[in-house]
Order: sequence, then C-alpha cells, then structure tokens
Amino acid sequence: MTDNHSRTRVRQSTDEKTVSVLWIKALLLAAEQQGVATDELLHEAQLAPERLQNNHARISLTETLRLWRVAERLANNNDFGLRMGEWVKPSHFQLFALILLHSDNLGAAFEKSIRYSRLLSEGGRYFLQHDGDEAAICYEPQALNFSRHQVDAVLVLLRSFANWLACRRVPLLRVECEHSAPADVSQYQRIFACPVVFDADRNALVFAAELMQEPLALGDEHLAAMHERMLEDQLALLNQSDDVTRLIQWLRDSDSLALERDDFARQLHISGRSLQRKLNEQGTSFQQLLNEERHRRALQLLAETDCSMTDIGEQLGFAESSGFTRAFRRWQGCSPQTYRSQAQRS
Repeated sequence: MTDNHSRTRVRQSTDEKTVSVLWIKALLLAAEQQGVATDELLHEAQLAPERLQNNHARISLTETLRLWRVAERLANNNDFGLRMGEWVKPSHFQLFALILLHSDNLGAAFEKSIRYSRLLSEGGRYFLQHDGDEAAICYEPQALNFSRHQVDAVLVLLRSFANWLACRRVPLLRVECEHSAPADVSQYQRIFACPVVFDADRNALVFAAELMQEPLALGDEHLAAMHERMLEDQLALLNQSDDVTRLIQWLRDSDSLALERDDFARQLHISGRSLQRKLNEQGTSFQQLLNEERHRRALQLLAETDCSMTDIGEQLGFAESSGFTRAFRRWQGCSPQTYRSQAQRS
C-alpha cells in the first residue's frame, strides 16, 4: 500500500486552525433544512452573525466545533451529518469547485482538492492511498473532538463531488468509517450504495483504481490554470500572519484604493506607527501591499473591462492618469495600453 502523505497524525490546538465562512454558511443552510433556525443556532453557539457577512472571512476551528455540537443537539437527528453532506452542493464552494471541475481526470481533481482543502477548512486533512486495483481518498480530522456527524458529512460531500465531476454516479467499492455503526445504518446504505465498514482504521471512499484516470467531461487546462492561480493567491494569504492577511483582504474588499496607512490602523484600534512596526516584522509595509493590490487590480481591470485609463487610475487611488501609467510601467515593464491590447488578443 502506498500513501502520498505521511499518516502520522498531528492534531494541533484548534485555536491555531481556521475554517472558511463558506463552510460555515453551508452548515447553517443544511441545519436550517433540518428545522434548526439560524438565529437560534448562532446565538447558542455564541457566534455573531456579522462575522459571516464576508465570504473571505474565517473563524476558528474551536468556534466551528462548538457550532457543530449545537447544531447536532438542536436538530436531534441521528443522521444529521449524512443529511448535511447530501444537502450541500459543490456550488456552495465557488472557485474551489471550478478548479476541480476543469481538471483532466478524477484523480487529478482529488489531488487538487487535497492541496486546496485548507482554504475551506483546516479541520481535517485528505490524502490518496493506492493498493493494487483500489484507490481511496481518505479523511483525517485534525482535532480530537470531531463527531461522527462531521466525518459523515465530509464523506458524503466527497461522494457528491465525485459524481458531479464525472457527470454520473461513480460506483464505490466500499466506504470505511473509523466510528462505530449507529443503530440504524439504512441511510448509509442508501447514500453510498455499497458495503459500509465501521470501526475501520481510516475514513475513506474506496474506488476502483482505473476510475482515477477517467477523463472529466469539462476538463480544460486553460480554465484550470486560471482558477489555480486565484487559489494559489488565497493559499498564500492563508500562510501570512493575521495582520498581513487582514490588511490584504481589506485592500481587496475596498472599492477604491485611495487609502492611507492610518485608515487601516483605525480598524485594528492601533496607531499607524504600531501597524508599520508589525508589518516590518513580517518583512513588508503598507505601501508595498497597497502597490501589490493596485498592480493586481490594474491587470484585472485592463483585461476584463473597457474602463478608461483615467477611470482605472482613479479606482487605484492615483490623482492623475499619468501617475498610473508610470507606476504600471514599473510593475509590468510596458504601458497599460500595450498590456490591454496583448490581453485582449490572447
């Protein structure tokens, strides 16, 4: 048996791990479908609704686990996790789903899901295992207090993703669960349509190995590469310090980039000098991150819109279009007009 990743379990403090608001919203919607009011769930889990307004935001794994426990209690449903996994659709995860959809084959899609799953949640890790004619995608919770409902939801969601990617119901050889069998296993049998092994050594969906090489109907290497660049940007953000991450996200969420260092410092309730000291410790500065966002947004506006150079310069915070042109030449080595022409041709 081969394993693409070490199986040594490293379960860090849940306070160090975070979960995307997209995953939290999926949980809330699924709970609502099972009769749990969102307001009541958030109140009992001590999670403020305004923290979920930005799809780029993240909350701690500790808070996520508390939300799960409250949802399970309020739903009072022995199949809560299975039903959540059935209700949640790939479209809930936007860009993450698109990059998988445009992969060459099912195996490549699963490999990408392993790389980018942290963007949705740091609560568990995935890896592929190959054993002769079998291939398995495995899931390991990264906290000790995961419930069987959380594992069930992930396994059902992985099964749904496989069907969605292949545009058909992909047959499973078996499903393996580390947790013990509940009193009624009829929903497991209905959903997975294959043998389900409980008290197993791993949580896994087991396929015939040949299915991993099955071409996907919507495989497109150009679209996949474009979406992958976007996800790599998000992954880089996740690896930054909290202050740097918040600043980058704040810049990206701002309609105009006519911004000053002190504008963001006020968001943190610290002085501009204190902010700069924090950024210096991370090897960056407010101006550097602002320029990087101006560069990124300039490329996007030039390639995807018909906005004039004056309008783009204003959006990027330049008083005059000539200032934007000079800055763009430094960033890109050519004029904005030249870049636009090249982007439109390609």
